[in-house]
Amino acid sequence: MSHSYFMVRAMSQTEEDFQVFFAPGAECVAVGWSDVNFSVCTGDALVEAVRRAYYNGSEVAPQVVAKKLGEVRRFKSLRTGDRVVVPRAGAVVLAKVLDEERCSTVAGEARDLANQRSVTYMRDSQGAIAELPRDLLTEGLQRRLRVRGSTIADLAEFGEEIENLFHLQTYNATIAKRLRDQEQAFRDKLLANIREGRTSLSGGGNGLEKLVKELLEIDGYTAKVLSKRRFMGFADADVEATRNDHLSHTKLLIQVKHHSGVEETWGAKQLLEIVNQHGEEFADYELVLITTADAPLDLVKLCNAKGIQLMQGPQVVEWVQDALPRLSPETRARLGVALMPTVAD
Repeated sequence: MSHSYFMVRAMSQTEEDFQVFFAPGAECVAVGWSDVNFSVCTGDALVEAVRRAYYNGSEVAPQVVAKKLGEVRRFKSLRTGDRVVVPRAGAVVLAKVLDEERCSTVAGEARDLANQRSVTYMRDSQGAIAELPRDLLTEGLQRRLRVRGSTIADLAEFGEEIENLFHLQTYNATIAKRLRDQEQAFRDKLLANIREGRTSLSGGGNGLEKLVKELLEIDGYTAKVLSKRRFMGFADADVEATRNDHLSHTKLLIQVKHHSGVEETWGAKQLLEIVNQHGEEFADYELVLITTADAPLDLVKLCNAKGIQLMQGPQVVEWVQDALPRLSPETRARLGVALMPTVAD
């Protein structure tokens, strides 16, 4: 029997999200749209139910709605035996899909992860869930997993590579786990420094906007920091970015918030007000909210409902870590980061 291959991202990729995925006795992959019970809907009926519940308003660009509904179809298409790759910071976790579909009210209310599909995760020689370092993957698969704004992706073109990972006879994760723990300590320290102003990034949020601009350019975008007078009233975006290739044309409007603690919904509302004021001009733009703070559930749900890509603190520093070798020496110095070889303890 042939299998299909997918990436399922753990929503905001916080530790609390992964606790839902890795819950003992209830291992799963899960997505949001928690107001709709996927387990009792099929095919077109499910897509229509999600459309009615989440995407009836005019604030969400048609291409974003189509993308989100495509992800709904993709998640529902999971079949027993399919292979799933779950990205983690600097690593991936592999799973095989089991039979059960379920809707968890508890996970829906706590993390907007109600819609779940049971899986069994690949384990290491000690019996723990195996976290394979991304360095084990080809550059093509690593690059695909770094594509942001996608919760569920079809990885059919990497099927042979993923299948080979599942058929590793043994995998001792001791060294990999130590390296991952060191990398996590680096990310935690960098995030704390950024949040608390212990870097040399320029103040007033402008330094973070410039950092986001540089990260986008490393990812192949043309980007610019926008004037504070670009929009009227409370409508606001800080960075505009575009990327063209042979198959697609992507436009982004990005609101950047250099905050600590918990992010409010204001930044998302500022983006939505741009659509209200300039709907025709920005109809084909995707909206993105980037914050160094943590995102509460009401913000996560608002962004999901309105098609806004949300990137919060841990994801920001993971993005920085991925780009470190290509960041300018000046930016690395401002962040207080040096590139040095590392030996696992």
